[in-house]
This record gives sequence, structure tokens and C-alpha cells, in this order.
Amino acid sequence: MGNLLFKEKVVVVFCWGASFLFLGTGWYSFLNSQANLSNLAISTGVAITLFGASLIPRIFFVPVKSALSDVQSPILVKSETQQCLTLGGIVISSIGLVIQLFT
Repeated sequence: MGNLLFKEKVVVVFCWGASFLFLGTGWYSFLNSQANLSNLAISTGVAITLFGASLIPRIFFVPVKSALSDVQSPILVKSETQQCLTLGGIVISSIGLVIQLFT
């Protein structure tokens, strides 16, 4: 993280904090108030997606048009790792939403 700008470090810390907050509140509500497994899956998926998105902090500071056309190189990890985290979080959240729809 030494080669990041200050605003990029702030975004990374904010996203990681929000990610752990989502994860913590999801597990807390699941363990203490006997929430559904679908709610746990949704909050876990959102946390993983947010964590994966924070691995490319430059994406938050480029215009949407150039962000969609250009491939932003990840700063903190390899692109495959970042893509697996982001897509895994989206899949987990989607599974939780489907479970919630059918129950």
C-alpha cells in the first residue's frame, strides 16, 4: 500500500471497514437472533464483493465511461484474485437472494 495516494488509502480503509462491518453484523444477527441463512449469505456476499472492489482503489476515481472501457490494473493483488473475490461475492449474494425469494 506504499505506492497508493492518500485518497486511495482512505477508500481502501473505508471499504475494508465497511466490509468487516457487514460481515460482523451478518454473523452477529445469525448467531444471536437466529436470522435466516439467506440473510447471512447476502451480508457475506456483500462483504466479499466490497472487499474485492477495494483491491482496485483507482476505479473509484475514474469516470464511469473510461472505467468500463479500460481495464484497470489492480494495485494490491493480481487481477485474477480480485476478480474471483468480486464474482464470488456476487454469486453468494445472488444465492442468498434466490433463497430468500423462495422461502
